[in-house]
Amino acid sequence: MEQSAIFSATLGLSTPWLVTSVSFAADGNRLDISVDFARGSIFRCPHCGSERQTSSEATETWYHQDYFHHPTYLHARIPRIACCDDVIFPVERPWSRTGSKFALIA
Repeated sequence: MEQSAIFSATLGLSTPWLVTSVSFAADGNRLDISVDFARGSIFRCPHCGSERQTSSEATETWYHQDYFHHPTYLHARIPRIACCDDVIFPVERPWSRTGSKFALIA
């Protein structure tokens, strides 16, 4: 199994999410994972469940103190959708589910 598939599985990612890069800095004992989504993807509104295309994007960085026994930074391009009276919502991120231990830092 290739590296990106292993990290995708442990993060709970499925289409349209994908791991685009993984790097490990042995000297800094740090793991960096980049996650993206396929352009043109459809996402569900986190409030009403209707399906929408991305209306804008944001970049987020998440931190996990002990992911694969290393401090880890997850960098992601996050789709946002316009729904429910044109309010802009970020979509749900699989790594932010309850119990994942990833914390949003930026």
